[in-house]
Amino acid sequence: MMAASRQPLVVLLAGDELTRSITTSCLEMSGYDVLGARTAGEVESLLLAHTDQRRVDVLVTDADVRDTVDGLSLAGVARCLDPAVGVVYTARSLRRLDGETLEPGALRLRTPYHGHQLVALVAELLAPAADRTGYDRAAA
Repeated sequence: MMAASRQPLVVLLAGDELTRSITTSCLEMSGYDVLGARTAGEVESLLLAHTDQRRVDVLVTDADVRDTVDGLSLAGVARCLDPAVGVVYTARSLRRLDGETLEPGALRLRTPYHGHQLVALVAELLAPAADRTGYDRAAA
């Protein structure tokens, strides 16, 4: 008997409840398992809990969230736990990310965004390395 393949796990940091709810629904409808959180501290706990249970495939982190750990630093925490985790930074202004030390290979998306834009970036991060385009995208 073949083992059931698992859906990729996305951890989502979005400070706004409506954004988190809509984005979670969109990702789930696209076939991803999603754990959403309001604070970076909550995400940090999720990441630590899943190192022993199940691998987190992609972290979507809101760079505008300020907490004990901010949305930008959170990606570094995730990569320390698992260097292969994909990262998408979201921000109201992508200029806010200019000059910041971002995780290698991470993608950026300006908020507000459409769900299909984020789904495309998550899919790109999960694609084999040879298929990746390697450039940033911003919402129009």
